Amino acid sequence: MILAGIFQTVEFYVIMAVVAAAVVALSAMPRRTRQARLLTFEGDLMPGEPEAAPMLHFRVMRDGRVELRRTGLAGVGDEGAVTLEVEVAGFDVVMNERLRPGRGPAVGEAVFTMDFFGQEYYHIRYRSESTGLFAAVTLHARPGILVDKELLQ
Repeated sequence: MILAGIFQTVEFYVIMAVVAAAVVALSAMPRRTRQARLLTFEGDLMPGEPEAAPMLHFRVMRDGRVELRRTGLAGVGDEGAVTLEVEVAGFDVVMNERLRPGRGPAVGEAVFTMDFFGQEYYHIRYRSESTGLFAAVTLHARPGILVDKELLQ
C-alpha cells in the first residue's frame, strides 16, 4: 500500500515530467555533426576603386558555380594576393579573407569562382581579420541569383 502511494504524490509527477522532457530533448538533437570541408581559393585581382565602400557581390552562374566579387579592397597592390579560406559544414559556410599587400599600383577588387555550391540555401559568414570587416548573408544558389552585401565593422 505504501509503494502504491508514491504514484499519487506531486513529486512523482514532477520527476516524470522532467524525465519526459529529457527524452524529448535527446530525441530532437541531431544524430551527429557533419564533417567540415576546408577549401582555399585564390582571388583574381582587378583594378577598381580602393576608396569605394567594401562590398560582397555574389552571382550564381548558369553552370552552378558562384562568382564572388569583393570590392573596396584597400592596401593591396597588384603584386599582392587575396585568398579565401572556406570552411563548409552542411549548408553553413565560413569564409576567412587573407590579404597580402604586395607592391605595385593599388587594386580595388578580387574575384573568386567557387564550385562547391549545390542548388540550396547557404548561410554564409564572411570575415576579414586584417581589416576587421564582416558580413552574414543567406545565398540561394540557383542560376541567375545576385546578392550584394556591405561589409561592416
